[in-house]
Amino acid sequence: MTSARDWFACLRATVVGRRADLEHQEEIRFHLDMAVARLERDGVPHGEAVRRARVALGGVQHVREAARDARGGGWLSDLARDSRYAIRQLQRSPGFTLVAVTTLALGIGANTAIFSVIDGVLLRPIPFHDAERLVVVWETDRTSGTSREPAAWPDYVDFARDARTLGASAALAGMETSYTPGEGEPERLSTMAVTHTIFPLLGVGALRGRSFTAEEDAPGGAPVVMLGERFWRGRFNADPAVIGRVIRLDDVPRQVVGIVPAGSDFGLDQIHIRADYRGQAYSGVGDVSVWIPLQGSEAAYSRDTHPFFVVARLADGASFASASDELEGIALRLERAFRSNTARGVHLERLQDVVFAPVRPILFLLLGAVALVLLVACVNVANLLLARGAVRAREVAVRAALGASFARLARQFLCESLLLSLVGAIAGVLLAWVGLRLLLVFAPADLPRVGDVGINATVLLATLGVSLLVGLAFGLVPTLQALGVGVNLTLKGEGRGSSTGVRRRRVREWLVVTELALSVTLVLCAGLLVRSVAFALRVDPGFDADGVLKAEYSLPVARYPRDFRRYPDWPATQRFTREVLQRVLAIRGVQSATIASAHPLDGGSASSFAVVGREAEAKDWPEITIRQVSAGYSVTMGNRLRRGRLLEEGDDASAPRVALVNESAVRRFFGDRDPIGQSINFWGMPRRIVGVVSDERFRGPTEPAPPAVYAALAQAPATTGALLVRSTRDAADLGPEVRRAIWAVDPQLAVYGIEPLRETLESSIGTRRFTAFVLEAFAGLTLALALIGIHGVLSYATAQRTREIGIRLALGATRGEAAALVVRGGVTLAVVGTVVGLAGAAGASRFVAGLLFGVTRSDPVTYVTVAALVMLAAVIATTLPALRAARVVPTIALRQE
Repeated sequence: MTSARDWFACLRATVVGRRADLEHQEEIRFHLDMAVARLERDGVPHGEAVRRARVALGGVQHVREAARDARGGGWLSDLARDSRYAIRQLQRSPGFTLVAVTTLALGIGANTAIFSVIDGVLLRPIPFHDAERLVVVWETDRTSGTSREPAAWPDYVDFARDARTLGASAALAGMETSYTPGEGEPERLSTMAVTHTIFPLLGVGALRGRSFTAEEDAPGGAPVVMLGERFWRGRFNADPAVIGRVIRLDDVPRQVVGIVPAGSDFGLDQIHIRADYRGQAYSGVGDVSVWIPLQGSEAAYSRDTHPFFVVARLADGASFASASDELEGIALRLERAFRSNTARGVHLERLQDVVFAPVRPILFLLLGAVALVLLVACVNVANLLLARGAVRAREVAVRAALGASFARLARQFLCESLLLSLVGAIAGVLLAWVGLRLLLVFAPADLPRVGDVGINATVLLATLGVSLLVGLAFGLVPTLQALGVGVNLTLKGEGRGSSTGVRRRRVREWLVVTELALSVTLVLCAGLLVRSVAFALRVDPGFDADGVLKAEYSLPVARYPRDFRRYPDWPATQRFTREVLQRVLAIRGVQSATIASAHPLDGGSASSFAVVGREAEAKDWPEITIRQVSAGYSVTMGNRLRRGRLLEEGDDASAPRVALVNESAVRRFFGDRDPIGQSINFWGMPRRIVGVVSDERFRGPTEPAPPAVYAALAQAPATTGALLVRSTRDAADLGPEVRRAIWAVDPQLAVYGIEPLRETLESSIGTRRFTAFVLEAFAGLTLALALIGIHGVLSYATAQRTREIGIRLALGATRGEAAALVVRGGVTLAVVGTVVGLAGAAGASRFVAGLLFGVTRSDPVTYVTVAALVMLAAVIATTLPALRAARVVPTIALRQE
């Protein structure tokens, strides 16, 4: 092991090395002069004397290096000298350096960007104590086949009280609230209503102030609020004096009692997104801005309603399996005791699986894809080095003839390759920083911890490690080439056309075939996903999203009272609906407008129900999706009427209650019976069915339409709403006017989610679209690198065969035949690479099978399209080398040697 004294000696020797080298040089010269003088005294001619003296000495450079090794520290000075020489070499070949660095930067940059996402999402520890023991308690419904439903409040109380395998549990529900600042416009806040047990359960303490108390969490408790750290820092500039201040949420004054640390909302979005039904209107957009006490009770939330999500911690000594068995037993007991719990069970899932299970395979798929990008980049640079090594063969031979050992040459080549890879890594990090910003723009909504993704020290260390490995691998290419250099033949200029040159050309060709095969595999997988996205967007969602603008809101109870004893006579809510629609319809370019309790791509709420006269059958029916819509919904959304009539303006609170059902509901619950005129009972009120409309795919185009019922909004007012406006104008111009129209009715109401419905539709397949976008980008990159490889191989081969081509032309070959010779070589490489790549894609496509929609892994259209695209691109890549071959002048080519 090297001691501190040895390191000091190395450093000292390096510092004084130049002076010592000069001294040794003078000493060697002195000994040479003395030897020459002795030989001349013996009658040897001067020239012969110099030669004999040098031979006797064993080589000046060899003696100098031996002396340097003897005094210590030689390796450090050698490294500095090799680095300077490497820089000069790279400067001497700017074209090679630029192409190699750019290629490496693309490969390393792509890997850095994807690893940044994986590090931020998957590798960082979960910010909760003993996170692996946290579980989500879902309710199931055997009649609908759903396994991830929110729980009823009484069920949560029973689980928390009776389950001995649960150490602690908490209920929560996401919602949207309106924050009205003292100055400025009202804004929508992502809000989480939680029981006071949530923070001790997670092992999270207040950053400032305190958490909720049991008294504040009880019905009628004090109106308090905790602010999320990011909201506190952004809105209140991290002012500690905000504790104790009163802010207004949904027009209710609430006292700030604490600050919740950033990251405490980890997984809550994913719980809402994974649910089969959501209990509240909650968009799930990342950071929770404010937290409020849930204040739940059975009087407010009966067993018929399921709005709450349950998170629990396994008790000490309890296993996941034992907790699951115990909860299933409790659910079975509740099913026997309460009619509302018929066909309901429990599904236990680890919180980590809820959060990461859907995105983990996608991220690892992208990591595999980006590894292929780096591999293709490495193969490309290896090809460049092979070509450059052939050019530098004479240099290697000269250095070897002068006494350079194989180890010395290997060290020089490694230094050059490491320098190349490090420069490529620096450029790659810059590209990754830009690419990461673009990547996150397209990230799907269910990707957790997106805000934590960035290029940090861990990512930089990983990038440095990759670049060093790549540099070491590259260094082997010219090193192995140096082994095959014949010094005498090379110095005599007899290396051209040798078997060694042929082997090098074959190696380069097989490297091109390899990178082309890898790129074809990636292109085909990307092509399958692109076709899936195209198929998904071509599926008829049951409504016409083009030309429709969406705007969402939530009516605060303080200004819009909800007296269920008078339901549906809620004057304030009904007045708001009427006035907003009147003002929006008066906007220039608006063709129609409607208000619904949820927009067409929101899963919305569901409820148990029964057809009047068939109540006995209803116990085996799943819940039905419920939409409250104003008259004109079908006209605005293009929802087609199949039978009966649509909802009309006259279907108000004073008229008989009516409803529409969709075709899925008719098939599932009515069969051959005519639903028109029958009554459907939900929320304790019967409604006569007056029409049947086409299905809408509420969960996106890739999911089937569920059975649904549409109630007249005037007869079933909703506290959350989506305003849908069909217009001939651009959404960017219409959005501000729609917002002003709503604020003209209620200036304190936060309006959010303003975007074209077409964007909402595309976002509903966000995971597929994101994966397809990234894979498509990587596939295009690898294909471009492969084509550059083909171009490089053919260009180099054409240059090496200039004399041969000249002879062919001199013997009567046409210029077209000379060009065809080059094209034929390129096409042969492309065919072999494409065939190998398509065979590899047949196996690799299983990794994207779960994301495919409308196409199969063996989709012939994709295979044929990719093969044709690659072959066409390969032919284009051969164009310049072919033209160069066609322009060879025989007389000049024959004079080259």
